[in-house]
Amino acid sequence: MTVRRSAVLLVAVATLLVGVLAGPALAHGRGSDATNFSSRILSAPDLPGVSWRIYGGDEFLAVTNDSDIELVVVGYNDEPYLRIGPEGVFENRNSPATYTNSDRYGATAPPADIDPDGEPVWDQVGSGSSYAWHDHRVHWMSPLLPPTVTANEGAETVVQERWSVPVRAGGDSAEVVGELRWIPGPSPWPWLVGALVVTLPVLLGLRTEPTSEDRWPSLARPAAVLVGLLAVANLTHLVDDLLAVPLPLGTTLLAASQSALFIALAGFGALRGWQAREGAFTALGVGSAALLIGQGLLYLAVLTSSQTASLFPHEMARAIVALSIVQALPVGLVAVIGTRRLLPPEEQADLAAVDVEPAT
Repeated sequence: MTVRRSAVLLVAVATLLVGVLAGPALAHGRGSDATNFSSRILSAPDLPGVSWRIYGGDEFLAVTNDSDIELVVVGYNDEPYLRIGPEGVFENRNSPATYTNSDRYGATAPPADIDPDGEPVWDQVGSGSSYAWHDHRVHWMSPLLPPTVTANEGAETVVQERWSVPVRAGGDSAEVVGELRWIPGPSPWPWLVGALVVTLPVLLGLRTEPTSEDRWPSLARPAAVLVGLLAVANLTHLVDDLLAVPLPLGTTLLAASQSALFIALAGFGALRGWQAREGAFTALGVGSAALLIGQGLLYLAVLTSSQTASLFPHEMARAIVALSIVQALPVGLVAVIGTRRLLPPEEQADLAAVDVEPAT
């Protein structure tokens, strides 16, 4: 197989995978779940074994009930919505909240035949003692910013002074109370410029010469090391997708599988690049593109948001995202120059003819 045919095959496969996977990844969110909204719990019922938490800035409200008392979260129509207790987690299929809470903005309409005033129809959704959900009382319910924020996006703003989520436990009623704030995010430019400084040294291999007509290891291997290290670093996002927010297993596995496939493409590119044989530079280009799109652009909001759903420090996540984006410049240049330099003489002649052909 010629270098050109290898290039066509690898680019086609990469385009297909990136096109198929990027859509679901964006729909699910992954790194795009980063936000400048911060919802904070101010007070919660003093119940032994019961704890509350906000995940993703303002995206998920979560409760853990390790007590022997059954806890009920009340829905938007004063109906029982969630039941968390020793037997597990249950949703009321007669509660409109069961349906509207399935996505961030409440776009899922409840069925017309449900009756929030009727008897609860409990459906078990978990066997543990913890559950997280999109509770629309704790976050901003529109993709558009609130007027108080648009007036001055660079200033910290109180969006909602007091939100409350009613709960019932052991026959008593109480509330989880909090506030919603807008906290401006950082500038992405220091991270991107710093990442460019770190990745530019891979271009030093351009000062060397190929060792044979189909090998240029002194150019390919530095780029391969960079792509390989970033593939390993991006495994942290796999951990994030699985553990940062306690979502249902099916949801986390979908996000994790998307990240894993992009990382696998990058790992493949790094391995072929280190081998420095036929197709090495094309494989490096594919791996670099996978990092750029799957682990960089899809996580771009991490660079500009103050709140990120991550197990790791914000600085670590931002550094990895910035490097995953910027590496495409030096590694892409290495891939293009290396591929072109190692083309068979007849193909180089064809390219030269195209370069000098006058425009008509």
